[in-house]
Amino acid sequence: MQRWTCSLLLAAVVFLSWPNSSPAPIIFRPGEGWSYESLSGGGGWRRANAKDQLAVSRDAFAAEDWKIAFKAARRTVADWPLSDHAAEAQLLLAQSYEKRGDDKKAFAEYQILLQLYPQNIDFEYVQARQFAIATRYLDGQRFKLWGRIPFYKSMKKAAAMFQDIVSSGPFSSVAPKAQMNIGQAWVNEAGGFQFSESEKHKNYRLAVLAFEKAADRYHDRPDIAASGLFAAGSAYQQQSLDAEYDQGVTLKAIDAFSDFIALYPNDERVPKAREKIKTMKVEQALGNMKIAGYYEKLGKLAGAKNYYNEVKELAPGTENAAIALQKIDELQRQIDAEKVSSSQP
Repeated sequence: MQRWTCSLLLAAVVFLSWPNSSPAPIIFRPGEGWSYESLSGGGGWRRANAKDQLAVSRDAFAAEDWKIAFKAARRTVADWPLSDHAAEAQLLLAQSYEKRGDDKKAFAEYQILLQLYPQNIDFEYVQARQFAIATRYLDGQRFKLWGRIPFYKSMKKAAAMFQDIVSSGPFSSVAPKAQMNIGQAWVNEAGGFQFSESEKHKNYRLAVLAFEKAADRYHDRPDIAASGLFAAGSAYQQQSLDAEYDQGVTLKAIDAFSDFIALYPNDERVPKAREKIKTMKVEQALGNMKIAGYYEKLGKLAGAKNYYNEVKELAPGTENAAIALQKIDELQRQIDAEKVSSSQP
């Protein structure tokens, strides 16, 4: 016991003998987190007023010391939110998050900047940074777990980011493309893993709505409006191909491509739109062939003939059209024979 007490006293004497060489303590402050700071207090990066604190962040950012730039900017915003320096500090905070690789938080801080200080910033620059971040996620960048570990992709979250851009500045330089990218994100989501066909169809519908909104809202931008109509048609077509044939969706796709051709006849994608319409009409013809065969089996000859006529009109010159013409002749002979038989006493 005595030996243990002596050892403890010796350790205490050593510790108290060298106070100036002891390591800096770990300090926790709400809103700032943990940090190493000198015993004299304040830390090497902490300042007494907003102007000086911002200067620390600005200098650290220029020196590419993202951690100090981040901490100093965050403290400026937290302690002096109404100062003339808060807007620049908020910008540095967002930029620091981006430089540190935390795009999700960077986007959120840029959004706060737009909401709180819209008159004190370069609005177009901030939206351009948000657009760059959202595009990285659209291109497949993974969202991080705890802000550090790349974990999962989410087109739904990417779409929400582009929606924030459009909502904040619907007529900014990046807004039209952001509106188109909302649709593209939903198309990507629909093409990925889904829990049900209804969810997949919902995502395609959201894609179409986004593309149609782009065409309508930016009608004075022919490049965007034309792309919106073409993309809406493509989304409808993809929806019809990804599930059991849906004649209603195919008709909507054909209508969208027809509007595109009528409104933008000189667009280089017109031949492709015509080819897509032709392909879908062949699909329609196949659907009508099945319905005609069903009516024929039920003995409803007039109804079957009408559907075979649709096949002939939708896909002229094809093998299905030739079969339909043959069927029409056969059915007409049967119909005429039935009339003669029913008219005889």
